[in-house]
Amino acid sequence: MSLTRLDPTAQWHWEQDTTLRFLPVTADPGVARKVCARFTGKSWPELPAQNMGKADWHKHLNLLYAQEPFFNLELELDLGDGSLWVSLSGVPVRDAAGSFRGYRGVGRDISVHKRAEAMIASLALNDQLSGLANRRLLLERLHSARLASARSQEIGALMFVDIDNFKRLNHSLGHALADQLLKELGERLLGCVREYDTVGRLGADLFVVLATALGQGTETASQNAQLIVRQVSAALARPFDLPDHPTEITGSMGICLFDGTDATVDEIFKRAEIALRQAKQDGNQLARYFDPVIEAQVNHRSEIEQALGLALAGEQLRLYYQPIVDVQRQVVGYEALVRWMHPQLGLVGPNAFIAVAEQTGQIVAIGEWVIAKACQQLVAFAAQPERAQQTIAVNLSARQLAQPELVDNVKRLLQSTGAPAHLLKLEITESMLLTDIEKTIDKLHELARLGIRFALDDFGTGYSSLSYLKKLPLSQLKIDQSFVRELLTDPVDAAIVKTILQLARSLGMSVIAEGVELEGQRKVLADMGCREFQGYLFGKPQALE
Repeated sequence: MSLTRLDPTAQWHWEQDTTLRFLPVTADPGVARKVCARFTGKSWPELPAQNMGKADWHKHLNLLYAQEPFFNLELELDLGDGSLWVSLSGVPVRDAAGSFRGYRGVGRDISVHKRAEAMIASLALNDQLSGLANRRLLLERLHSARLASARSQEIGALMFVDIDNFKRLNHSLGHALADQLLKELGERLLGCVREYDTVGRLGADLFVVLATALGQGTETASQNAQLIVRQVSAALARPFDLPDHPTEITGSMGICLFDGTDATVDEIFKRAEIALRQAKQDGNQLARYFDPVIEAQVNHRSEIEQALGLALAGEQLRLYYQPIVDVQRQVVGYEALVRWMHPQLGLVGPNAFIAVAEQTGQIVAIGEWVIAKACQQLVAFAAQPERAQQTIAVNLSARQLAQPELVDNVKRLLQSTGAPAHLLKLEITESMLLTDIEKTIDKLHELARLGIRFALDDFGTGYSSLSYLKKLPLSQLKIDQSFVRELLTDPVDAAIVKTILQLARSLGMSVIAEGVELEGQRKVLADMGCREFQGYLFGKPQALE
């Protein structure tokens, strides 16, 4: 019978003499008897208790020398054929005259309880797949490392390690093999660090290395950190010999050095995340150190995001209109461009907030507002004979196009405002045609049946297949301003513009040239057959009034 399978209800009695040595006792057959036999003749410090050091025994013996009772002394015993946790309680024994005769008590097996306790502790502090430290333990270790760094003035480093394109890898390998890869990577990372460093996993494919005591001074610390970075890179580069699936991966790293005084634990975590994000933005398979300039950019973005949420409700958005003219320089329409009148910053251009709105999803509400305002303006145009046939073009974002309710929303706005649908033009870009092309085609045709026209913006800069152009309900192509800008000096750009014009004619589409700033550009475009123009030569975006 193994000691680790002791009956948790089993108890036995024990006795000690006046010298505090265990006396022979009669115990039931089995493990209890074996434990008592190992105790016989030994004093407390002689017991094979793995969890007790000299200081622990000294504290316990002081209590016994004072002849005090004790309860639930937990000992992890190594009896040679297995490990066993027992709990001992005892009271002093006195004779009729009151003289001290030793101790008497009971022992019980608590191995099952201690195993459950260890499992709970592991669940609380360790990642279940890899066995590495989880977020809670990493935060505790980072807090301790930060305090130690402040005392020793030695710099530490927090490194985030992320597998590039793991979602695709997970899909191709399957969850079981992907999990095996993650466990093996965790073991490799442990081999890259010193015994007092920590390796953790925050979930999915994100690992963390906490390296402490890298030396005093940024130069020394960064050099030592770079040694670990190189070892991690080498560990990532070695192929993984998975069953029937030899696999190679790459990884990105974000590193933040800390000295215990310049940032809190949360800020150090955030800085490492920022560095990792920068590494991925720069092209993956890279290591980037935290840069305060990047952090400032991220903080500014966060401020823009929060303020943008109030912009619609606070009526801070404005529509500016840039004219579109024909060959006689007569205005035939406008492109509606959103601007933000920030209460503190003043007029904010689209470069400062459109990308943030797109990434956060706020562009959907903004885009609907723009379409609504454009519809209202078309109704106002209808009452002015000189503008009654002028169009208004609105940029449609990828997020808007992906909305299932887009068609219903546009139909509702047309009906509620009474705007002439044939004068509303929606502009899309080639990049929006890269995913779900069939769904996109269906949705655009639904909108076209309402009378709306479509223009393909920034044409020539994307990667859409020309075969899809004939399937889309397009009425117009817009030549990107990057080709117009060098039209007079670059023969290649001139050839591209001429090709776009010929293609549009063959598909029965009109063309607008964007970014026209010089009379020479306008003349060359007109000679090539372009009939509509947009750019600073004819007017900047401004309030319509």
